[in-house]
Amino acid sequence: MFHDVFSKLFVICEWIMRLAILNILFVFFSCVGLIIFGIAPAYTAMSAIFKRLYEGQEVSIIPSFYHVFKAEFFKSNKFGLLYSYFILLLFVNFLFIQTLPAQLQTVAMFIIILFAILLLMSFIYIFPLYLKFETTTWRLIKNSFYVSLAFLPRTLLTIFLIIGLLALCIYQPILIFIFGFSTLSAITLINSTDCLLKIQSS
Repeated sequence: MFHDVFSKLFVICEWIMRLAILNILFVFFSCVGLIIFGIAPAYTAMSAIFKRLYEGQEVSIIPSFYHVFKAEFFKSNKFGLLYSYFILLLFVNFLFIQTLPAQLQTVAMFIIILFAILLLMSFIYIFPLYLKFETTTWRLIKNSFYVSLAFLPRTLLTIFLIIGLLALCIYQPILIFIFGFSTLSAITLINSTDCLLKIQSS
């Protein structure tokens, strides 16, 4: 009995350590890429390494992270910069809304929130799809949105978990730099696994 308990505790501690290492590597390599050019390849590398670990593969985390980051730098930045543009556009429009008459602000804010939700739905599946299938940037973004609609209950569950993670990080901001990004990657990858398997088998 005690052996089983300690075995489970060991596995939990091992995963906590892995998530912490991946998160630190993500932050470091994002800075190496001057943030704007580093986030997408660093997140891709983090997701790829987590996927291998989750599948039970033996992985040397740091060398593998560097290899994926370098190999996927330009390709992942194609959709990474596109998402950055969409986010910036939403932010600029949010600031613009503040200048509108009060009657129009509610309608405009609803539209902004709707687009933000659609962007988040697409984001949930874009990295799992990118790691699984070879396709063009535009088709990747389009397919990620289609998958989010096709598996809407799973998408909503993932959004709920992301909101919970965000609330936890707001309550304890230090968690962002220790587990925040790697946990986000883990949530999206684990919740999308069954969906992608169903797509492959269909």
